[in-house]
Amino acid sequence: MEVRSILNKRWVGFFALFFIVWYPGSLILVTVYQVTTHPLLFIAGNVFTPLWALLVSYLYFRKARNDWTARFVTAFGWMILMFFFSVLLVGPVYGATWQSILNLNTINVNWINLVAILVGGLAAHRSPTTV
Repeated sequence: MEVRSILNKRWVGFFALFFIVWYPGSLILVTVYQVTTHPLLFIAGNVFTPLWALLVSYLYFRKARNDWTARFVTAFGWMILMFFFSVLLVGPVYGATWQSILNLNTINVNWINLVAILVGGLAAHRSPTTV
């Protein structure tokens, strides 16, 4: 069960899909919410990331290894990369320092995304029920 066999081009490609859609999508939702303060946009902003993580991880794990090592490496790896690239982009996009994104509150809020990736990995290997 080598970690190297998990971290392949497909793993990186699905993370890229996850991040390239997630970052602009969440940026737009947050910006529009701040301008309009509409409550449905607040809900959409909070639901978008976990649902997107669930979908992408489900699609990734359909053809990935079916074990807990792969699920945990993927969940923690994608979250670490998500924080890393968010830190790189927070200055150019928001005009804030990188320290503003790395705090306990930000990490605490993102636990649901980690759970969504694990659930997506679990759901991908469940056999469909027959009637």
